[in-house]
Amino acid sequence: MSASQYGLRRGERGVGLMEIMISIVIGMLLVLVIYQVYEISESQKRTITAGSDAQQNASYSQFVLGRDISMAGNGIASSAAALDQCAILRPIPVVIDAGADDNTPDTVTVLYGGSSSLSTSVPFRASATTGDPYIVAGPVGFSPNDVIAAIRPGTNICTLSVVTGISGLPNPNGEVTLAQTPFPGSAAASYSAGSVVVNLGQAASMGRVAYTVDTTGHVLRTQNLLPTAGLASPAPVVNDVINLKAQYGLDTDNDGSIDTWQDATGAVWSAANLPTQPLATLQQIRAVRIAIVTRSAQYEKDALTAGTPPGMPDGTIGLFCNPVPTCAASMSLSADDQHYRYKVLETSVPLRNAMWNGS
Repeated sequence: MSASQYGLRRGERGVGLMEIMISIVIGMLLVLVIYQVYEISESQKRTITAGSDAQQNASYSQFVLGRDISMAGNGIASSAAALDQCAILRPIPVVIDAGADDNTPDTVTVLYGGSSSLSTSVPFRASATTGDPYIVAGPVGFSPNDVIAAIRPGTNICTLSVVTGISGLPNPNGEVTLAQTPFPGSAAASYSAGSVVVNLGQAASMGRVAYTVDTTGHVLRTQNLLPTAGLASPAPVVNDVINLKAQYGLDTDNDGSIDTWQDATGAVWSAANLPTQPLATLQQIRAVRIAIVTRSAQYEKDALTAGTPPGMPDGTIGLFCNPVPTCAASMSLSADDQHYRYKVLETSVPLRNAMWNGS
């Protein structure tokens, strides 16, 4: 073999073991750097997404509650004098059942009707008992499947039923015969001259709807409390809701403006005592102020300082902090709770039906 051939072969021998090991180390370092960048990026993405979800949940919860509260009293306020004598359906547009403390959510129950043609009471034209056809005035004010309340004034006797058929039209005396089926659990009663019927509208458009917060699953739930028997279980609406607080807006001097914000406590305004108050007291309720607290689903490694509303410099969550300088209610966070991000939204909802039909 010549020297020139020997030198050529030595230059073509390739990469050695040392070069391979160095390349592997460099590759591993690059993979480690890329992984760390990806991990930080994903962590920031999850944090941003979780905060956005909490904001959306709070906004949607506020929308759902605000929508129903704004309808409170529809078809009820205009028949308040008649329904005031109905023990099971007193004309209270909104009932707030206050939690035991600031950390315990309130329950908000909204009552509204859904009649599109008749919301004032009409008299019986003939005596009837529960289950019998009702002969009443107002021949064009009822439709099949309407929910109606028969009321005997002065007795607190009231029966809820569903219209199953309409007959006797046309009638020159302005009467209509309503075949009806009482709600499950309705007691038998008789109705004679002086008794009235209130049309509450289609079952799907009316109700007494309760909003509660499941403190274990952190879910805002809704449940229709009518009919009074055979209730369905509460249905989930929004996830990651941890608190709900509400106050009454009262017009105490009947001038059309809110005079004071009242907690649902005490001898008058607690959920247990409000149904026993006179109609004039019930008609003071002209607005409701609600506060929704949601939190992110993402548990952060480090404790966070949530966006603290005004008046709560100690890091706790404040509710109803405006327009007063101090908060009407505050929600303290445990050490574990401080690893989540929170959103607090507050709003005031006028009861437009109560205002339009207020005396």
